[in-house]
Amino acid sequence: MYKVFDYILLTIGSIIVAVGLELILAPNGLVDGGVTAISIMTNAMVNVPIWMTFIVLNIPSLIIAGKYMGKKFVVRTMYANVITSIALIYFAPFSPITTSEVLIVLYGGLLLGVGIGLVVKVGGAIDGTEMLAIWANKKYHIPISKFLLLINFVILSFAAFVFSLEQAMFSVAVFFIVSKVIDFILDGINQGKSVMIISEKPEEIGQKLNEDLGIAITYLSGKGGYSGEQMQLIYCITDRFIYPKLKETVLSVDKGAILEASFVTETTGIKRKSLLEQKK
Repeated sequence: MYKVFDYILLTIGSIIVAVGLELILAPNGLVDGGVTAISIMTNAMVNVPIWMTFIVLNIPSLIIAGKYMGKKFVVRTMYANVITSIALIYFAPFSPITTSEVLIVLYGGLLLGVGIGLVVKVGGAIDGTEMLAIWANKKYHIPISKFLLLINFVILSFAAFVFSLEQAMFSVAVFFIVSKVIDFILDGINQGKSVMIISEKPEEIGQKLNEDLGIAITYLSGKGGYSGEQMQLIYCITDRFIYPKLKETVLSVDKGAILEASFVTETTGIKRKSLLEQKK
């Protein structure tokens, strides 16, 4: 069932990417970066269908990078690319959804970011430049971020000559939104907070957190750097909605308590247990 669900997400993500390309960006002369940008510019210059350039450029990239990524990545990327290509063919005859520059940038970036993010989330990829970045990193030790930054700088600069400087500037905004939305899809959905609590009343605070908020906690042994005294620290992970209540509860027990909270980009398996269950 998990595999079926993954392929459903791959399908949905691929179709969303196709909608963003064919119905928003391409008809209005805007791009986002990577192979999709090259496909749109090739279509504008020599009228080659977007799907054709998309597949022709992605297949070699997948062959080059595939041995570093494993069978699962290759199969899921091929599936996502095929679905995207079919959807691009289907949506090609349709008129653009909007011609408003603001809506193009916002919704074009949003759709591509969500689509690519879903595909990457379940172990695939849409854009061949990311695959080449992985290959360059493994073979020549070039940082992935620098490789992508360089290649997309070249692509977006070329967009100024194919379309116009103004459209290239809008494309940079699209690329930025796509990047941020992908980050949110990959890291933001299960984002939580890890909390470290230093207090003179650790047992009392721990019991309060467990009984009142149902938060599972862990006691860590520590030593004061100045006093040299042994102490207990409290560590727990919670979501960002519960954290304000956690902070209020801790300070109600010990106003001098020190709390350190950090965002964690992926949280799984967080359980809330009663103190009795923990002792069992």
